[in-house]
Amino acid sequence: MFNANADRYATLGLASKLPSSVIDGIWKIIDDDLQGVVSLPRVLQFALIRRAGHVTVVFDDRHDSIFEFDLPEAYQREFPETIAVLDDGQYQTMMLMNELSV
Repeated sequence: MFNANADRYATLGLASKLPSSVIDGIWKIIDDDLQGVVSLPRVLQFALIRRAGHVTVVFDDRHDSIFEFDLPEAYQREFPETIAVLDDGQYQTMMLMNELSV
């Protein structure tokens, strides 16, 4: 799951609410910080919070550990509170929570 060489997408709904730099930052977190460190289920959830005016991405590893990653991008109130990333075995898609249907 979550192979960095797989086809990756973001839904139009998500792309309209988050800049590509934040989307790319979350893919980088998956590849560089989570892959091989924790067991990744087929659906990941990330919270986006404001810290010192910038975006902090929060990942909860099924209540075992909580990981927080600071991105250099400025936080905007319009950003979604939570996003989902689905790996269906063929594609990996980042989306708004209300777009997720598993």
